[in-house]
Amino acid sequence: MNYFIGKNQDNHAPISNGNVLAWLQQYDICCRPVDKISQLFFKNFDMSSSLLENPGSYVLVKDHNEKIWYDPYGIVQVRLGQIGEIISLNSTQYMNGYGIYEVVSHKGNTVVRTKTWAPQNRNSFIRSIEVQTLRNNPSKASIYPVVHLKNIVQRIRNTFISRISENQWLATTVSPSAEGITGNIAKAVTGGQVTIFEHSLQPTPLVFKIPAQTIPGPEYSKPVFQVFAAGASKEEALQELEKTLDQIRQSETHTLQSWQAWYNETIKIDKLPPELEYFWRVSNTITKMSLQKDGTPIIIGFKPYQGNVWIRDSLWIASTLALAGHLDDAVKALYATLSYLIERPDGNYYYAYNVVTRLPNEHAFENDTTGLILYGIWQVWSLVKDHTILLDLWPIINHSTRWILENRDSSGLIFPDAGIWETFGPHLGENFEHMTWSSAISAFGLIRAAEMAEAIYENDKANEFRQGANELIHAIYKHNVHKGVVTRSMETKLLDASVTLFFSEFPIFPKEWLEPTLKAIQQRLEDPFIGGIWRHESLTTEEGDLKPWTGPTFWLGEAFLVNNNVNQAWKYFNHNYKNSSFCGLMPELLYSRGRPRGFAMPSYSQSGVIRSLLLYTNLISRNQF
Repeated sequence: MNYFIGKNQDNHAPISNGNVLAWLQQYDICCRPVDKISQLFFKNFDMSSSLLENPGSYVLVKDHNEKIWYDPYGIVQVRLGQIGEIISLNSTQYMNGYGIYEVVSHKGNTVVRTKTWAPQNRNSFIRSIEVQTLRNNPSKASIYPVVHLKNIVQRIRNTFISRISENQWLATTVSPSAEGITGNIAKAVTGGQVTIFEHSLQPTPLVFKIPAQTIPGPEYSKPVFQVFAAGASKEEALQELEKTLDQIRQSETHTLQSWQAWYNETIKIDKLPPELEYFWRVSNTITKMSLQKDGTPIIIGFKPYQGNVWIRDSLWIASTLALAGHLDDAVKALYATLSYLIERPDGNYYYAYNVVTRLPNEHAFENDTTGLILYGIWQVWSLVKDHTILLDLWPIINHSTRWILENRDSSGLIFPDAGIWETFGPHLGENFEHMTWSSAISAFGLIRAAEMAEAIYENDKANEFRQGANELIHAIYKHNVHKGVVTRSMETKLLDASVTLFFSEFPIFPKEWLEPTLKAIQQRLEDPFIGGIWRHESLTTEEGDLKPWTGPTFWLGEAFLVNNNVNQAWKYFNHNYKNSSFCGLMPELLYSRGRPRGFAMPSYSQSGVIRSLLLYTNLISRNQF
């Protein structure tokens, strides 16, 4: 089935231009259909930078030929039957797969289309609102944009200003200009007496009262533009608002054109069916949207992790950008990510940081960071082909390789840890293990570090790195492989989906391990009811059960591609596509009640689209199938 965004109030479709980020939501708590801006962020994309009060911003519409309002919350109860009429979501999409998000919904005969975008190089958002009738009959309609502000500190004619912190200000208005009314929403739209709460530090609902306009038969009404502008001061927010309003009529076209220009850098792959072409474009778009202005890739669209810089995820995003042809973005993302690194007491690097404080923010103890750093630097450098990257980052390369070489125990494997999965370890009743993932990614990192060392004539180092990698692979073979099946760790014969990456993305495991491992994973990690692949056998989600994840499902499909089994590969790829939302976003995983978690995860989810399609088309071009 396809989900809208999504049947979980913590799932959001993102809109961003690097300066500002919006969360767009189609289901509220209790799965109530809505079309709203859930939250705006400026300037760091973490929860502390949120600009709106719950429940965000949405629209009410009165079709003058109808008995009921377009009213997602049942606010306007002027006639019997009003509460029983719910919103129906018709379609959601990123227009042409690019950075403008469109929602079409209706209630009764009233159809509302919204488009939301962030103009390039502005600290602002625009939402256009248009109305049509389902039966295509002419009518008149009144549009009422609603926004819940944290406070209002000043009103300048029909512009309202909110102060969130010393360096966070929000200015909002509509175009064409219209009266703004604060206080009780139902009274504001029906003409009743309203108590004004302006100049207040209290959360304040604001309704803009747009004069009624004609709906011309089958056509949409003229658009009403709702504009939000942020700044580090009141003056900056007002300047952003003025500049955005100056270009309001051209802004949608200009934004689409700028996204098209960026997309033209994308590597060209063989002609895809229209549906996959859309997924390809959306996934590139979302990966770009995960970059803040300074290039830092972060998690977007998912409340619990909003604003975290995960070294693994950020490097995965940076390398995906490089693989897709966006080399400038990839270099910027690489440098920004590595600028966060702080050493742990044992000399490895912490793997997660808060984007504002830049301090570590971790859930478990993982030893894979150094190997992933080496991979990320190599992947970007190998495509950009600029030795300056190696010279700039050599201290990090050297430190990472030294940590790997010096942190193996008598088994020859990297010291025990949580592996790739942060929800594993003593804090959850599990002992750390000699994880295959940690030793294997370390081995792959050493192999790539050897290539980088040779490029700058550090040949002795290169030899040392290759020897260390061979020793790690041998230790994995000795302790973590049983009858050709690669297991999770030395301590157990349980399986871990991450090992499939060492046949595809990080190809260091011998071919003879591939078939037995694929067979075992299909038997033991594939969900018996809904398909897809679990992360590993004993790992549970926050809701207490094993469930398939989008990333591991893509990984197994890629391993089948490497094994020349195209049909099996597409079985898993299509499982992911089937569970996408209508606008093309994929969940991180599915919970037990069929609810998706973590839409717009640009590392495990949307990057999986890009990487699997690249691998598929590359293998086709080499006639390997």
